Amino acid sequence: MQDADILIINASELVTCAGPVTGRIGDDLGKLDIIRDGDVAITGGRIVAVGPTDALLSAWRGKETIDAGHRLVSPGFVDAHSHLLFGGDRCCEYEGKVKGRILGANLETGINATIQATRRADDRTLVEQALSDLDEALLYGTTTLEAKTGYGLSRDHELRLLRLTSGLEHEVDILPTFLGAHVLPDEYRNRRDEYVQLVIDMLPDVLPYTRSCDVACDPACFTAAECLRIGRHARELGMTLRVHADQTGDAGGAAVAAALGAASADHLDQSSAEGLRAMAAAGTVGIFFPGVTFHMLEMVPPLTEDGIGAAEKPYMPQSVRRALQAGVVCAISADFNPGSCPSISMQMMMQMAMRLFRLSYAEVWNMSTLNPAVSLGLAADRGSLEPGKRADVLIWNEIDHRRAVNRFGSNRVDTVMKSGRIVVR
Repeated sequence: MQDADILIINASELVTCAGPVTGRIGDDLGKLDIIRDGDVAITGGRIVAVGPTDALLSAWRGKETIDAGHRLVSPGFVDAHSHLLFGGDRCCEYEGKVKGRILGANLETGINATIQATRRADDRTLVEQALSDLDEALLYGTTTLEAKTGYGLSRDHELRLLRLTSGLEHEVDILPTFLGAHVLPDEYRNRRDEYVQLVIDMLPDVLPYTRSCDVACDPACFTAAECLRIGRHARELGMTLRVHADQTGDAGGAAVAAALGAASADHLDQSSAEGLRAMAAAGTVGIFFPGVTFHMLEMVPPLTEDGIGAAEKPYMPQSVRRALQAGVVCAISADFNPGSCPSISMQMMMQMAMRLFRLSYAEVWNMSTLNPAVSLGLAADRGSLEPGKRADVLIWNEIDHRRAVNRFGSNRVDTVMKSGRIVVR
């Protein structure tokens, strides 16, 4: 009989989301590792054993026992793409989007409005709002969150956002990413090359805060050549690359991500088949955003002047399926931000991904846990309930993993454990 600090017992389903550290892909993505009537043994904040109740209780004795009460138990969510610190909001422009007065994603104008609001906001305001949003993320089951800059876009403001992000103290693990190449700021409207050089010159200064660099390769943002230029300098400094790719059009972002050996390429709405195949070969994870599809009305036709949809049938995004067919390891994220997705709930993202992207229950579970951990280089440490991994565990007010996705609009997580310690009950 072995001793453990904690035993979680009597799970109706122990959804382990176990899989290779390279992620689940292809047909394997549609498989979900479930132990019915399962238990978890935890010592020192890490999982030491998982298995059926009878087998685990015959081998392990816990100093503390948590009875799951015949409910669902799963890993905590890994959200691999967010824009956590920002000033203001963009609700004033949303009605125009809904009513057809703003066409397309309007990324350039909207983001620059947030840049100005973020620059005006003081440190305390930004930090308090970020901590409040992290509280909400944790309540809904997110235990690891990547957080980008990109709303400062000057040396002082980008470094300020990195400093504030790195200094946040919260139960959610926060991984900062430098996104100086988000969009071209207004003051550099006719000085593109000068701004690209500024981003490159900033790279050594961000190293005390992060080794992760993102570039936005999109018709509304930066060109493939500009992103390659920045990315290669970042890579020379030992930074990991991430790419906002091809959201509003095919700018070659997927191919850029592959060429840079990027950890992830995110959005991919308009990426070419060749770019997706190059990503698959490079091992770059594709991250998709059902909340953006929903909030930006990408699943419905635009309005004509008479207020009637221009197409007979709604447009259903096919970018995820195209990436899967190309062999890309795929994940989903909230992409929490004030413009295109003002939601930080990964539960909601799973629920919308199934409906909007036509994914299976197993696919959305794997794409919310193990696969996003792969994109952050953390799959050996978290993203599934397996021996040796961090004990980031959720106990649900559901008995079945399908019901947690089938039901939507309310929080179904009851208990959140972070590194073997209960932080939400």
